[in-house]
Amino acid sequence: MNLFTTNTKEIFPQPMPGIVEEAIATNKPGRVNFKTTYWPAILFEENSISLAPGQEITVVGRIGITLLISPL
Repeated sequence: MNLFTTNTKEIFPQPMPGIVEEAIATNKPGRVNFKTTYWPAILFEENSISLAPGQEITVVGRIGITLLISPL
């Protein structure tokens, strides 16, 4: 089993802060800065919002190497 390609959703026990690096919208993945590294990211819950670069977010989990995020 390859840990980097799994589609299993993992929710973190404690949400952690991050910052949007590349715009993210409901149907558009983007990129965030999390723990001093850049990661692909998507919105955790489907809602009609857009997150702009520089905006603070909360990282709530991951699917493979893609982080699941929510706005602060």
